[in-house]
Amino acid sequence: MQIDYCLILAAGFGTRMGKIGEKLPKVLWPVFEKPLLELQVRYARSLGAKKIYINLHHQASLILETCKNLSAFEDVEFLVEEPQILDIGGGVHNLSRKVGGKGRLLVLNADQFFYLKPEEFSHLIKGREKDPCILFTNEVNSSDGYNALEINASGALCGITKNPELPRDQKIETYTGNALINLKSLSPKEGASKFFESVANWDLLPVSRIKLEVDYWDFGTRGRYWETCFRILERYRVNSNHPFLRFLVQERALKTWKIDLNKLSYHADASRFINLTSEKYTGTVCPAMILAGSSDKIEAEGISWNSLVDATKS
Repeated sequence: MQIDYCLILAAGFGTRMGKIGEKLPKVLWPVFEKPLLELQVRYARSLGAKKIYINLHHQASLILETCKNLSAFEDVEFLVEEPQILDIGGGVHNLSRKVGGKGRLLVLNADQFFYLKPEEFSHLIKGREKDPCILFTNEVNSSDGYNALEINASGALCGITKNPELPRDQKIETYTGNALINLKSLSPKEGASKFFESVANWDLLPVSRIKLEVDYWDFGTRGRYWETCFRILERYRVNSNHPFLRFLVQERALKTWKIDLNKLSYHADASRFINLTSEKYTGTVCPAMILAGSSDKIEAEGISWNSLVDATKS
């Protein structure tokens, strides 16, 4: 199946990234050597997307200024939503109008990876050309805060149960934030709208799904960013050939010579320390992370970026 367009969702406010997130847009937080948004562009390209779009709103000018100096964005088009943010549904319709309401659109969340190798992705969507809207889903624990998809006997979406209404510690199927949409199937809508209101509305069109059984790499909050970065090092120690890790190495986001598997550190002498600056960290504070700047204000379990420090990872 041909993927005509990809929309990478990057218009959010990043409020869950702490005080560093107030200055550094979430999509520019580094996954070791590369900004999260750049890796998403490279991932979309690997899946065969012919044209890549990124929607922006909060801190749009800073993101644009950063991306213009990175070669990965040379053929990427930014859709700045102003004066108001359009939400996910509105963002999809905004792109659809721009491209004439035709073609296959892959929607990716900027702050998370359900990484699939290109051949795996092609296999999953093979024969699904007639599906108007395909959601990529995965199985999670209800205690983790996710909503549950309601699936009918034919395997299509028929509702959503909000997390507070679910019993605790149960396996549920949830939406990953990634979808494949036939733009021709959409009823055009102006302005802001929710994704399940104007795009994946099961009362208006059949919404099918593909359940993913791959690792989930979530950078969506300050705490999850911390946990995922260290999980990458932990996984590298166990299996350096893991597909997502090979992707990071191939795209030069992970420099293997900086990894100390015994100390579970990156470019640092201390244990459980991730240092993303140019100079190796030779101090003893741990665990901690430096995204940019100096190590003068590093605190245990702290994330530092320039002069800002979040003292805890919660």
